This record gives sequence, structure tokens and C-alpha cells, in this order.
Amino acid sequence: MSTLTADESMLDISMMSAEYGDRDFTDAMVDLANKNIPMEIITRLEGLWRKTKTIAGETINIGKILVSKIIEFILKHPNMAIGIALGAAIGALTGLIPFIGPLIQPIAIGIGIAFGGLTGASMDIESDSIMESAIHLAKEFFNLLADLFNGIADYWTAS
Repeated sequence: MSTLTADESMLDISMMSAEYGDRDFTDAMVDLANKNIPMEIITRLEGLWRKTKTIAGETINIGKILVSKIIEFILKHPNMAIGIALGAAIGALTGLIPFIGPLIQPIAIGIGIAFGGLTGASMDIESDSIMESAIHLAKEFFNLLADLFNGIADYWTAS
């Protein structure tokens, strides 16, 4: 991961804001729905999508940038997205079991999402090791977040 200067960060954030500024949430919703992401997750992203921040007289579409980068990450790992959706569905179906279903549903959803996501991720990177997949995904996702947040922080401090 390379470190950007303040000027490079400002340019990068401005370019991303301009790139995603005209994009409508409906487009993002369609991208996610096509990857079988549950509608509950998609609708919760709408609040984040609308977040903006005015810095030095320029309105930055922070929410659109973050949600768009999350969508890019999901589209880059299609099997992971399918695994998460299947895990969530299995966990939700657990709630239909009489008497104990509602009690074990939160645990089943958590385990289903984690196991489904990791299994799908191992298919995406063609690895037999779920642990290797988890490490690879974590590194890639946190590098993405670190780049975004460092760019935003540099942009904020420079202005």
C-alpha cells in the first residue's frame, strides 16, 4: 500500500466524488440485487449513500464513494456474495423452527453468513483453505478501507 501525498489525496477524493456524484442509488441497488444481496442490506445502504461533506467549499459525496467501493468489492468476489446470501437465507429459515428457532436464529445467521462468505471467497481465489481465503479477503478489504479513509483524512487536513 502506497502512501499518498495530501495533494494526491485531494485529487483522488475529488475525482472519485465527481465519478460517483451523478450515479443514482437505483443503479447501485440494481447492481447489488443482481448479485442476490438481501434487500434488507441494500435498503440500509441508502442512508449511507446520501451522506455528503462540504470541505473547503466543495461537496464531497462520501457516502456514494464508500457504497460504490463496497459494490466494487462485492462484484470482484461474486462467489463470496452468493455464499453470504445463502448463509443469511439459511439463518433466516432457522427462525421458522417452532419454539427454539427464534432463539438460535441470530447465531445461525452469523455462522451462516461467515461460513457462506468464506466458502465463496475460497472459490473466488481458488484456494482450498478457508483460513487463507479469510486472510486474503481481510487484507484486500482493509487495504481498500485504509486507502479510502487515508485519502479522506488527508483531504480533510489539507483543506
